[in-house]
Amino acid sequence: MRLGLWLVSWMVVGGAFAQGVQDFPIAYDAERDAYYVADEWVVGLEPHAPTALAQQAMHWVGLLRETQTPLLASVLRVDPHLNPDSIREFLLSLPGVRYVERNYLLFTCSTPNDPLFGQQWGLARIGATQAWAIWQPQRTRYIAIVDTGIDATHPDLSQKVRRHSDGSVYGYNALNNTLNAHDVQGHGTHCAGIAAAHTHNGIGIAGVAAWNANLTSAQSAVQLIPVKVLNDQGYGTMADVSRGVVWAADNGAQVISLSLGSTAGTQQLQDAVNYAWHRGCVVVAAAGNNGTNAPFYPAYYENAIAVAATDPNDTLTSFSQYGEWVDIAAPGQAILSTVPNGGYESWSGTSMACPHVAGAAALLWSAAPSLSNQQIRHALESAADPCQPYWFGGIGAGKGRLNLHRALQAALQMEGAPSISQLSLNANPVQAGGPVRGTVTLNRAAGAGGVVVQLNSSNPNLAWCAPSITIPQGQTTGAFDISTNASGVGSAVITASAGGASRSATLQVVSPYRVQTLTLSPTAVTGGQSSTLTVRLNTPAPDGGIQVPLQSGHAVASLPASVYIPAGQLSASARVNTAAVASRVRATITASLNGSQASATLTVNPPAPISLSLSPNAVPGGRSARATVVLNASAPSGGMWVRVSHNQPNRVQTPSTVYVRGGTRSVQFTVQTYTGRGAVDVRITVSTDGGSRSAMLRVR
Repeated sequence: MRLGLWLVSWMVVGGAFAQGVQDFPIAYDAERDAYYVADEWVVGLEPHAPTALAQQAMHWVGLLRETQTPLLASVLRVDPHLNPDSIREFLLSLPGVRYVERNYLLFTCSTPNDPLFGQQWGLARIGATQAWAIWQPQRTRYIAIVDTGIDATHPDLSQKVRRHSDGSVYGYNALNNTLNAHDVQGHGTHCAGIAAAHTHNGIGIAGVAAWNANLTSAQSAVQLIPVKVLNDQGYGTMADVSRGVVWAADNGAQVISLSLGSTAGTQQLQDAVNYAWHRGCVVVAAAGNNGTNAPFYPAYYENAIAVAATDPNDTLTSFSQYGEWVDIAAPGQAILSTVPNGGYESWSGTSMACPHVAGAAALLWSAAPSLSNQQIRHALESAADPCQPYWFGGIGAGKGRLNLHRALQAALQMEGAPSISQLSLNANPVQAGGPVRGTVTLNRAAGAGGVVVQLNSSNPNLAWCAPSITIPQGQTTGAFDISTNASGVGSAVITASAGGASRSATLQVVSPYRVQTLTLSPTAVTGGQSSTLTVRLNTPAPDGGIQVPLQSGHAVASLPASVYIPAGQLSASARVNTAAVASRVRATITASLNGSQASATLTVNPPAPISLSLSPNAVPGGRSARATVVLNASAPSGGMWVRVSHNQPNRVQTPSTVYVRGGTRSVQFTVQTYTGRGAVDVRITVSTDGGSRSAMLRVR
């Protein structure tokens, strides 16, 4: 009896399966030789079609147990009073419904047997030690073990499981939508150890994506993410697996390992595999343990790498699936690996072959991080060893058995020699004569012999550097010095080239002489008057002196284009002339030198009244007086207005403003009075933005 059928027979209790904390009735699909949840349909919707009616209809006929938004799929539990087959036909007739299919069950693809304590023959067969010798990880890659979970306390896995900053395990449980992905059954832990068990820790076994003792940072180059989609008896639904695959693709996994499957495929599961592939993941799946060439899912899907199992003689095992749809083979018989509670056992199955390839994919990708998922897949399949005798038995062509060493070499060749990814200069800008440190960064660590980086300066008379540097093996950065001319000012383009790529940076060499302050005295003047600006440097001017450019922020303030500071002097002054204005103007004066500048604001006021006289200064109510205003300067050419106000509106009337003609300094206006009770003293005030004057008029 097949393993899947044996598991089903053993786990059925009272006609129901236990999944998570719920019991589901199951049924058997004789045509597809597969089991499914009897009262559930998985309903998929079209991505760009009207679906409102279909979504509402699902609520009419049952309970929506879950919705997988990225896949546009929902798991519908049919009302027990309705006929499931009739419901399927009804839903398929609605607009926007893409498919309605069974929620099939998937099982692990392993056959445990007695423990073996011999060597790990599989690693030797795939050339693992030769690959580790040339492995130079550049970036961390994550393998999602989509399975029964992982025992993260195992001493051979605790250092390789990805964790949150608080130390908790980074994983997901698709069965109950929690973060607890601990493994009780053991299958996921066994697969995890094959892919990436800790090496050189003095205990246990080595994983395919092992730690390289020659590198200080390689321990974290490949890490594991547990995604629990199979329960503690080793099975789960298509919906659970699909949700786990989508979660892994959305949460940092680059490689997804699926040592599970079913003889039945569904559109939902295929959509999940395609979703992960299109998000850049490599999806690896066990080819199945039925010993036939019949399709096995999800391995059969185009965007999954289907992995068959071989024995120590490079022969297809008796239980492994085979056929043209199988992509690669890997060791899968009597494979020693980790099991929960710190143990080790030898298991057989395409479940064991699958993580060999998943670990290999992560190892390749950590060393060649710029490659695409398609390139990683090509490197794995094209570098495989042909097997003798042909383990496909002439029934279908395959790519051969995994060769980790050759696959890594192929990936590195695709990646090419390390190239320049960044060039930085510090300091920039730099004062003439000052040193500059250049830093070159490679896109990955230098290989044997190091990487020679060619250097060039577009202006060696201003900034000079060595023609090349060598970045040693295993390093990603190199530094070099740039000397600058003490009497030069300008720019030079520094270029670094390696691996067919170049990066450039422009170095600005500036004079050490900079403007420290600019002051004005006085800071406010009447238009037509002048102010004195003083520019001060940070250090005495050099031989021959130095010209400091000046600029006015308003045309009303005029000044020379520059001020000359003699040799050995810290400061010099210049006159700022102003024009007459009708209202207040603020002009910003700026001095600039070698990228430095200092500013000050000059306030330019209009002419202000210096006297206000009234004739006579006492009148009976009803009579008028004559007011004369004299300014401290002539009005501008366009003339100007003087404001007039008083404090007795019931006894006095004056204009609100009086106009002073351009070029004149005085103006007169009439103050009209009114009769009233008693005598009052009226204050008459004239003002401009520059100042004001007042006079008293007694009204009897």
